Amino acid sequence: MSTTPDETQVRVRQVLQEQLAQIDSPEAAQAVVAEVEQLTAGEKAGQKCDEAAAKPTPAQVEVERAAQSGPPPHQAAAALAEATAQAGAPTPEAPAVEKAVRQTVGARPQDPAPPEVERGRELLRRAVFDRMGPFERLDAFVFVKINNLPHPRWLDRMANTVSIVTTGGWIWGIGVYVAGLSGVPRTNRALKELMPSLIAATWIIERWVKAIFRRKRPFIDIIRAVVVGRKPGSWSFPSGHTASSFAGAWMVSCVWPRWAPLYFALASIVGFSRVYVGAHYPGDVLSGAATGLALAETTRRLTRLALSARWLWRLLR
Repeated sequence: MSTTPDETQVRVRQVLQEQLAQIDSPEAAQAVVAEVEQLTAGEKAGQKCDEAAAKPTPAQVEVERAAQSGPPPHQAAAALAEATAQAGAPTPEAPAVEKAVRQTVGARPQDPAPPEVERGRELLRRAVFDRMGPFERLDAFVFVKINNLPHPRWLDRMANTVSIVTTGGWIWGIGVYVAGLSGVPRTNRALKELMPSLIAATWIIERWVKAIFRRKRPFIDIIRAVVVGRKPGSWSFPSGHTASSFAGAWMVSCVWPRWAPLYFALASIVGFSRVYVGAHYPGDVLSGAATGLALAETTRRLTRLALSARWLWRLLR
C-alpha cells in the first residue's frame, strides 16, 4: 500500500521521536552511539543507501521495523541508521524521510517537540561530540554555532535563493555577459577564461570527487553529521557551490584585480550560506574554496596554453 510524502514524513518523525524520548541519561546516549558504531562498522555511505533503496517495503515501514528490532539501545540506533540511509537513498520517498530526520534529530528542528524528545536529542548530540576527534569536533562545533544563529524567514529565503542561483557557478558567467553588454572592457577575455574554469570546477567536483566520497565515506560519518544537524541527504565533501564561486571569483579577479575583494566577499557569502542552511560543515566549505581556486588556476593556464598553441599553429601554416 503506497503512502503520501506527508504520511511518510509524519510516521518517520513519530518513530524517531519515540526513540529519542527513551534516551534519558548520558549513559543511555553513549550506549546508543556505541550501538550505532557497531551496527555500521565497515559500511560505506553509498552502499548503505543503495541497499535501502533496494528494499521492497516503504521507507517508513523499514524505519518502524528497525525501531522494534531489539532492546532500547539497539532500537534507537537501528531506527536512526535506517532513517539516515532512507534519507540518502535514490528513491521518491527520500525527501520526505530527510525532512522528518532533520525536523526530529537536527540541530534546529522547525516544530516544537515534547521535553523528553528535546532532552534525548541534546544528550545524543553530546555523546556524538564526545566520540569525535579534535578536528572533527571543531568542525562540528563551528557548524552548530553558525547553524544555530537566528533564522528569520526572510534570511532563510535569501540563503536558499543564493544556493539556487549559484548552483554550477553560472551566475558569474551571466554577470560577465551583462557587464559586456554594458560596455565594460575586457569582458571577452573574462568569458574565454571564466567559462572553462567554471565547467571544470563544477564537473570535476560534482561528477568525480563527490561520487568518490559518496561511495567511500564511512556511513557512521553521515549519521554523526545528521545528529550534529547537517542535512541527511547531502554528500557534503567538498562544497560544490563554494568551489564554483571561488573559481569564478578568481577568474574575474585576474581580469579586474581592482575588484577582487568584492568578488571574494561574494564567494564567501555563498560558502557561509551553505553552512547556514545546514548543507555543509565549515571544513567542506574551506575544501571547496581551495579546490575551486586550484582548478580555476589550472584551467586558466591550460586555456591560455591552448589559445597560444592555436595562434602559433595559424602563424606557421
